Amino acid sequence: MKSLRKIFTASVLLCAPLAMMKPAMAEFPDKPIKIVVPYSTGGSSDSIGRLVADQLSKELGQPVIIENKPGAGSMIGTGYAAEEVPDGYTLLLVDVPFTIVPTLYKDRIRYNARETFAPIALVGESPMYLFVNANVKANTPKELADLAKAAPGTITIGSGGNGSFSHLLAELFMRESGTQLLHVPYKSSGASVTDLAGGQIDAGFGSLASAAALYHAGKVVPIGVSSAERHADTPDVPTFKESGFESMTIPSWWGLVVPAKTPEDVRAKLSEAVLKGLKNPLLQERLSSLGVDVPNKADPATMADVIDKDLSRWEDVISSANIVLN
Repeated sequence: MKSLRKIFTASVLLCAPLAMMKPAMAEFPDKPIKIVVPYSTGGSSDSIGRLVADQLSKELGQPVIIENKPGAGSMIGTGYAAEEVPDGYTLLLVDVPFTIVPTLYKDRIRYNARETFAPIALVGESPMYLFVNANVKANTPKELADLAKAAPGTITIGSGGNGSFSHLLAELFMRESGTQLLHVPYKSSGASVTDLAGGQIDAGFGSLASAAALYHAGKVVPIGVSSAERHADTPDVPTFKESGFESMTIPSWWGLVVPAKTPEDVRAKLSEAVLKGLKNPLLQERLSSLGVDVPNKADPATMADVIDKDLSRWEDVISSANIVLN
């Protein structure tokens, strides 16, 4: 009997640690996941994030919620995500400003865009267009550049503000075309497009979705698209490459990242779920309604390459144009 008691006691002692370890070994994910969107509700990034969150929830079998953390040009939300526990339960939606902010606000930023986060997937791309007012006599980017060369500093180009994506595209266009346009910054892209339609400015960069109503009304005219090939929605609009400005092949984009110390197996599972979800025709249709295309390649390596190239690109443009924000 004593021997049996000893065996039973030993078995209980051996099993106890295993029982205690069981919760820690639960398969990921076993609770809700959040996607931090560093912008207010209602914008394009928020809408894209919610569509992706709904699909990701279906793929993982857990609720995926959106947590909006707007402010400071996306730095507040990004900084918040950077400090979250790296366990896979916090993702961050990133877009082009993620690669612009580090140079514009290098004295204020508290994270490293290359090192603080690890890529999960590239979830969407949208071409940018060069629009002109309907009265401007230019049908291609080259023709607008020729007008600007004939009268330096007289062609006006609006943007969503100093240091915005549309501003940097304007600066890059001027540099690549050897022209000098008069930059007019606005408080928002919407205000810029409105004045473009009204004839207060001559040109401006933006997405087709942002100017759809004015485009269909014939008040603004797209004369160049930043996609590698002509876009299916605007087959008559030439690419910048066709005008000799291949370096202007730059889409707007959105992706997902996680804190860099997130375990590799967790990152792999998240990436697999996102990539599978992006193949869903309904999600593709809903993204398309926002003017967003699902990229042909969306894996973590592609996301990392996009971020790295844009960080270098915008650092160069900001430096060469001497853009400084007060």
